[in-house]
Amino acid sequence: MHITHISSELAPIAKVGGLGDVIHGLARAQLKNGDKVEVFLPKYDSLNLDLIESLEIVSPSLPSHFDEKTSLNTIWRGKVDSIPVYLFESHHKEEFFERKEIYGYPDDIARFTYFCMAVLAFLENRAEMPDLLHLHDWHTSLLALLSKTSRSLSKTGCVLTIHNLAYQGECQKQDLLRVGITDAKLQEGEGYNLLKGGILYADAVTTVSPTYAREILETGQGGALQKTLRKIGGKFSGILNGIEVDYWDPAQDPLLPAHFHFPDLSGKKTIQQELRKRLSLADLDAPLVCAITRLVPQKGPELLKAALLKTLEHGGQFVLLGSALDEKTHEEFFNLKRMLTGCPNVHLELTFNEAFSHLVFGAADLFLVPSLFEPCGLTQLIAMRYGAVPLVRKTGGLADTVFEGKNGFVFEKPTAEGIHEALGRALVIWREKPEVWQKLVKAGMESNTSWQQPASAYHALYQKTKSAIDHKTQVANSKST
Repeated sequence: MHITHISSELAPIAKVGGLGDVIHGLARAQLKNGDKVEVFLPKYDSLNLDLIESLEIVSPSLPSHFDEKTSLNTIWRGKVDSIPVYLFESHHKEEFFERKEIYGYPDDIARFTYFCMAVLAFLENRAEMPDLLHLHDWHTSLLALLSKTSRSLSKTGCVLTIHNLAYQGECQKQDLLRVGITDAKLQEGEGYNLLKGGILYADAVTTVSPTYAREILETGQGGALQKTLRKIGGKFSGILNGIEVDYWDPAQDPLLPAHFHFPDLSGKKTIQQELRKRLSLADLDAPLVCAITRLVPQKGPELLKAALLKTLEHGGQFVLLGSALDEKTHEEFFNLKRMLTGCPNVHLELTFNEAFSHLVFGAADLFLVPSLFEPCGLTQLIAMRYGAVPLVRKTGGLADTVFEGKNGFVFEKPTAEGIHEALGRALVIWREKPEVWQKLVKAGMESNTSWQQPASAYHALYQKTKSAIDHKTQVANSKST
């Protein structure tokens, strides 16, 4: 099957959060399964071109329409870790992708609707059509509608994956007029919503875990689009993400100072010693409680603060690798770090560092993910692979992957009391029941967290989608003859 992923991110060349990792992992798994796979994304100025092999221009001046005018684009082709990648370079006067960052600009709606129009133009001028367009989040969801109005793509299926419903591409009528769209179905409240259009026009819609799918439909997490998602019924489902187990492998991770596997965890002890030395932590026989996260409201930063102080009360050590997107949160954690200056059992690292994250995963005994909501979550999967027992809030993909007493610890109420109680349970078992702790470690390290099962689930969905389109085409052809 020929699959075209259209995304705003692809790790490691364009990564902000987990979306880039998901596209990379899923695409590689699909290539291994024998599918023809490619990824389309904008050619940002911030791309790491050194990681792209055989980069060449395939279309120097592709015309596309935007704002009632024709703009030119240069299309580049290369490979990232064997994944064929097409990069769309805009020559529009507003320099949509010649920016330092991937997101966060007042004209993000214009930037990504322009990208969608350029992708449409490229596909319509291509000799070979893909079997399936796989769109990711609001940034590319406009292509669900555009593909349904394109004669060239009439036999191509369209799947949209919602990685985080909190981001929807809310816009105004004028934003849609710039790409020639007047469809009232995209109206939501007093404005318009790009993700809503994707949901209504895609052949199938997924999100990144079964529990998050249910929460969207049954709780307030669905927000303004809950009614729309309920309306499409069986077209909506949840498929759990995986991780790239050949990259996240404590037995051969080149960024670790030692390696380990179950049941020989001696390498993990070496890594803990290295982490303590590097961070000037006390050399104690104490549990290392760690968290790696963006410090945004979704991730429960207040719960992390509560867990930090409680860990110290219990005689444990706490390491946080977390970056804040807003100045207020950064200031709060910076003040906390300053308050704890001189404490030999805590370290707060307030900027993200990929290499350091491997060391933290490798050293952690207990790994915290206290999210208020979590579509899927990847860090708990990585932590388990590295012999760290996860402690999570029961929500979204965390509820689908971590189970109390089997491979981790779970709490429900998003309160200091809730995380305190779960943390207390975990630390008692670490100190007093090492055989129970080892069973939790074993269950996590031996669980199948690869992309194999998710890729199979997506393949089945693609086949179902394509079969329905082929049947519809056959019916239409029979009526016309």
